[in-house]
Amino acid sequence: MATPQHPKANGAVWIVIGAAFLAISATGQMGFLGVGLALIVLGIVFMAKGRNDDKDKGPRP
Repeated sequence: MATPQHPKANGAVWIVIGAAFLAISATGQMGFLGVGLALIVLGIVFMAKGRNDDKDKGPRP
C-alpha cells in the first residue's frame, strides 16, 4: 500500500484518526480524549507545513 507523500494528505489522515479517537472518548473512555486532540493538532501542523511548502515551490506546471 502506497503512503501519501504530500504533507497535506498526511495531515488529513492524522485529523481523521484523531476524530476517531475523539469519537471513542465520547463513549466514556476519557483516556482517548488527549490522544485524539494531540493527533488533530499534529494533522493541522502537517497541513500548515504542506501549505508553506507549496508557497516555496511556486506554481505547478
